[in-house]
Formats: sequence, C-alpha cells, structure tokens
Amino acid sequence: MVTQFGIHIKVKDINRSLEFYRAFHLKPDFAYGDNTFRTKFREIQTAPEKYRGVIFNISGALLEIAEGHIAVKPKVFCETIKSSKISAMLHVKSVKTIVNICKERGFKIAAQPRVFPWGTKEVVVKDPDGFILVFIEKLSKN
Repeated sequence: MVTQFGIHIKVKDINRSLEFYRAFHLKPDFAYGDNTFRTKFREIQTAPEKYRGVIFNISGALLEIAEGHIAVKPKVFCETIKSSKISAMLHVKSVKTIVNICKERGFKIAAQPRVFPWGTKEVVVKDPDGFILVFIEKLSKN
C-alpha cells in the first residue's frame, strides 16, 4: 500500500534549480552530494553521494531535485522538458505572492493567474528545466 507520494525532477543545474525552488519558500528537508555542496545545508541531514540533490517535504509529499541518479542515464539530465503532460500542483495562500516572486526573480509565468469556476485562482510557472508548477489558491466562498 502506498504510504507517501513524491516527484523526482532531473535537473541540468542543481544550484539554479535550488535557487528557483527556494524562492517559493520551499525548505530543504534532506540533501546529498559532495562535501562542498552539503556544507550549504548545515541545518538538515545530508549524505555523501556522487551526484547532488535536495529533497523538499511539502505537507508529507516529497519533491526531489537532482542532477544525477543511479538508474538514469546522464544525458537525460541535460534534456529540456518539452511536454506539459505532467505538472505539479502546489497549494498556496496567495497566487499574488507567487506572481510577485516571479516578477522579482525574473521567472517566466507560463499562464497568467486565472479564476476557475470550482473556486480556485491558479498561476502556472515553469522551473528552469521546463517542469510545470501550478500554484493554486483556494478562494473563499462568500
């Protein structure tokens, strides 16, 4: 039986991706890599590894970014994501805050904020490798 859910995103540039995800106030929960990389994470548990990665725990779901994997060919990490078939949905208190972060940091918004009839406001952002993040704000019923 499934006990937890996670997404593993293969990234070209771990530092660039780490900066991107941290901009949205995601906090690393675990990191791995060489000694130099791991010194960035004194407040969390780390482990030595041949490649570098970071795991974020978002309300029990895991989002992992890594520039390598023992079961994935290295050239995969250099590919740009061209399909929008899969996306991650991240529930937030305010879509406006996400838009402001994107403007401040120069992150491209793939789809501008939109209110949906099911009571949400959503904005779509692509990470540095093209992975789609849908930030969702639940609107209050009045």
